[in-house]
Amino acid sequence: MPPRRRPKISLWARFRTWLRYAHSPLRLRGSRIRLSHQNKYPLLTLLRMFIPYPSWSFPIPGPFSLRELIEDKKNETGIITSHFDDIHNLRAIPIWRMRDTPLRSIYRLYELHLADHYELVGWETEYFFYRRDWKLRDIPDPGDPDPLRYAIVASIVEELHEAVNWRLSLGLRRNREHVYREEDGDPWPPFTPEELPGWTKKVAPADKDLLRLSVPPESLDAEGNLVLEANGKSPNFARRNIITNSGWFYTI
Repeated sequence: MPPRRRPKISLWARFRTWLRYAHSPLRLRGSRIRLSHQNKYPLLTLLRMFIPYPSWSFPIPGPFSLRELIEDKKNETGIITSHFDDIHNLRAIPIWRMRDTPLRSIYRLYELHLADHYELVGWETEYFFYRRDWKLRDIPDPGDPDPLRYAIVASIVEELHEAVNWRLSLGLRRNREHVYREEDGDPWPPFTPEELPGWTKKVAPADKDLLRLSVPPESLDAEGNLVLEANGKSPNFARRNIITNSGWFYTI
């Protein structure tokens, strides 16, 4: 009998088989499974993450104005939904993490504050904390052309600086090699505090006249301050005419 001809296997089928059984630091199989939760074509979505366009680092989405985010839920524009519905899965995908940047994380915190989704601030803060290659002092100046947005972003960086050092003071470490006390009365472990980037000190407070033109009137108090959370006590934000609390930065 003549030898049986081997079936032809397309390159695409070979690639899918390799992807299914391959093991690599990029966790390709697990990444595809995670992407399948929210994407009709998870493999194609994963492949696109490897295309360095327009640059290797992902760009900052938007960025969106204060009013757009404040009215996101009312206008059903879906900004927060599109950015955060799958964020927990994306954070676990190595190639996405490689292309994510500290400024993108800061602007995600900005979006959550303006859209009143404080419950997600703790998750984003913890994600930033465990990105040990993201040193606070190295966060670049975004030079945001919107002075109101710039003021909020600067306040977020300053609050994040305090939250990171607070975690370090408790013995938490950004490389997850935490230092624990044997007894409650033992001294807290020593740590090297992270430094604040110098550019935040140069960012002016939110201009109250510009706020009146830029946000819904119900978002301002009688003195013209922007109220993101009523009766907020955060001094970092208050210095720039922004009223909010910052407790969600300090979750463990």
